[in-house]
Amino acid sequence: MVREPLYRSLFESGERYTVEKHEKNDDGTYTVTFENGFSGVFSADEYIKYDLFADGEENRHTYAELMHDVDFARCRGMALSLAKASPKPSAAVRRTMLSKGFSDGIVDDALEALTAEGELDDSLFAERYARAKAERGKSSGSLVIRELEMKGVESDIAAKAVAKFFTDDEAVARELAVKKARNGDSYEKTARYLLSRGFRQGLVMDILEEVFPKSGCFRGN
Repeated sequence: MVREPLYRSLFESGERYTVEKHEKNDDGTYTVTFENGFSGVFSADEYIKYDLFADGEENRHTYAELMHDVDFARCRGMALSLAKASPKPSAAVRRTMLSKGFSDGIVDDALEALTAEGELDDSLFAERYARAKAERGKSSGSLVIRELEMKGVESDIAAKAVAKFFTDDEAVARELAVKKARNGDSYEKTARYLLSRGFRQGLVMDILEEVFPKSGCFRGN
């Protein structure tokens, strides 16, 4: 399978393309040389679909159409493989496709198509991420929202997903504080831990004032 994008600068012409020569490679791909001097490697499917075997004849497609259609198909295929390999937000897939050399327009078109097909779904990704974090019980809802935003998920989508699974930060923070106290962690160490998990400072202080005296633990370093 050929994955690399075509060289855009050589394919911006609105003229119909003419194949000068073509050669089949050992891996089943084809190296095609056009009348304008550009040579590109195409898959067998692309070779047939775009009539790249028609030596010396002007094709019904233009260079620009060939560039767009081939790059779109390649970009979509790579993006789909990424999305199926492991759940990813569309922003992450977009960054990867741009790093491969595909143009902004091609990437936008490919991701729009995958979104319409249901292959890319930021809402579903956010819900799965939030559910997994909630099941672990070690983070506040606000921290998970920030993490999703850092992954490129829009704020409203992140907040909506988190709201489904994080309904009581206070209960989660209290449970964590009790576990820390029973394990012999100090007041200060427990406070730092809870704050690092995104719980509000006021909430953390209130819970620690409740938990540590009751647990029989004392503040320490």
